[in-house]
Amino acid sequence: MTTSASLDSTSLRLNPGEEAVVPLQVRNNGDIVEGYWVEILGPTKQWATVEPESFSLYPGATTTATVTFRPPRGSGVLAGEQLFGVKVTPTEHPDQAVVPEGMVEVLPFYDTFAELLPRTSQGRRRAKHEIAIDNRGNSAVRVLLSPGEDGNKLALSAKPESVTVLPGEAQFGQVTVKAPKRIWRGSPVTHPFVVAVEPQDSDPVRLDGTFVQQPTFPKWLPKALLALLALLALLAALWFLLLKPTIESAATESAESAVEDDVAAAKDDAKKAEEAAKNSQQNAGETEKDKEEVKDNLGIDKLPPNTLVTPFAERLNVTTAGTDSETLVVPENTVFEITDLVLSNPQGDFGRMVIRIDDEVKYDFALENFRDLDFHYITPITLGEDQEISVELVCNVPGEPPGAPKPTECDGSMYLGGESTETVPRGPASP
Repeated sequence: MTTSASLDSTSLRLNPGEEAVVPLQVRNNGDIVEGYWVEILGPTKQWATVEPESFSLYPGATTTATVTFRPPRGSGVLAGEQLFGVKVTPTEHPDQAVVPEGMVEVLPFYDTFAELLPRTSQGRRRAKHEIAIDNRGNSAVRVLLSPGEDGNKLALSAKPESVTVLPGEAQFGQVTVKAPKRIWRGSPVTHPFVVAVEPQDSDPVRLDGTFVQQPTFPKWLPKALLALLALLALLAALWFLLLKPTIESAATESAESAVEDDVAAAKDDAKKAEEAAKNSQQNAGETEKDKEEVKDNLGIDKLPPNTLVTPFAERLNVTTAGTDSETLVVPENTVFEITDLVLSNPQGDFGRMVIRIDDEVKYDFALENFRDLDFHYITPITLGEDQEISVELVCNVPGEPPGAPKPTECDGSMYLGGESTETVPRGPASP
């Protein structure tokens, strides 16, 4: 062989974020001046460098290059043994390249992030929260979910009680909060609570949440019942004091008038018989005129509008390499009641997703904390005519879907479901 090469050390142990330098000895065993090109082989190629990468040696000469290893602190480089090779290729005899080999053991580190979604919930007796657990370390981590209590005022349960999260991925757990008894009426009661997320070999994370317990019967209900009773009493008084005597008097007068009309009708039968034929044509014309007036009086402005209630579903999708948004505007004469809201991050992108109603921020999430995020509302979100709901996507780093080329843009979407109530004017009455 015209070239020989060796590493001073073939086995290393490094913490992510640290640096190690290994000397590389290269000797020209040939009889001509030889140029050399040096490169790293294996998975360490992304975070190892050689200095210098190319040089020349006289026959019998030896030089020393340096190989520097810098494994980054993140989930991209997994903990464990990483094999590598250093290929030294002579330019004049490329078929006689030599490859010294070695191994770098990347030591594990743990970085676990947790978030309670939503932080505040509402309900008459119970509500559900999700816990997003993000593993930013380089080793799989097992996490225990330990719900606390608020002076025995709330009962909390976690499902599942533990999850295992792979490096660079996120998992979700669910916490259910339940009040000991219902509030039948009065003001809402606020219950704070705590959930402890205990990752393996790391300090526990304390997540504070709030459950706002709503009364079964709203505060305005007693006043509305009293107002209804007062209205019924007023209607009863109007009937007995005004309407009933008026109706009885009208009935008496009608009976007396009927007797008088019968007597007069007997005297006028002959005269009416003579005038019947003459008046028939005139009465027919007046009847047609009356019908036309009735039709005009039943026009579109006199009829109440129709109310049309239908299910609706909309999906807003945003694809961007920077910042972009999509907006849904409620149409004219329409009210949306949103009961389901689903956020999707199918690629596992890094960045933020912001949900706004008009100009007010409703939710603001880190993309790396979820793939799919569901919200189901007992009390729907109500949007009136010309109101807007929008989703904004801020792309920091596009994700890497398994088995697919690395995308250049982030891809996120928001699905809305619920009911649409539309006020539709009536058409003209049919003859």
